[in-house]
Amino acid sequence: MQTARDWNLPSRSTVFNRFVGIEFVELHADGATMRLDLGDEHRDAKGIVHGGVVFTLADSAIGTGIYKVLGKPCTTAEMKINYLRPVTGDVLTARSYILTAGTPLVVARAEVHSGAEHVAEVLSTFAVLGRA
Repeated sequence: MQTARDWNLPSRSTVFNRFVGIEFVELHADGATMRLDLGDEHRDAKGIVHGGVVFTLADSAIGTGIYKVLGKPCTTAEMKINYLRPVTGDVLTARSYILTAGTPLVVARAEVHSGAEHVAEVLSTFAVLGRA
């Protein structure tokens, strides 16, 4: 797995990702792919992954993709998620796609998968904060 250092990300922006367990997988021309190995701490009493975990991974993949593609820090302004099915697997991946990059707003989406299953679809607006 790649690290924040491999991606030349500011160390401060990756503290939360490390805490949650989110890892960097691949940088794309239009976004990023990130991964999370799931444990008991991510699940409810029935063994289903908490929706906030899915949301957090998607948010991180989108924000990281925007930062790497535009070279500027950003923050989530709005996010909408459609949960397509419950997550019971052991690994989540999120692939983000920048749809339009304006100033000061960027619109992006993410697909979240658990193995081969497409488990969530996310659409978001991020605010660009300025220089890197």
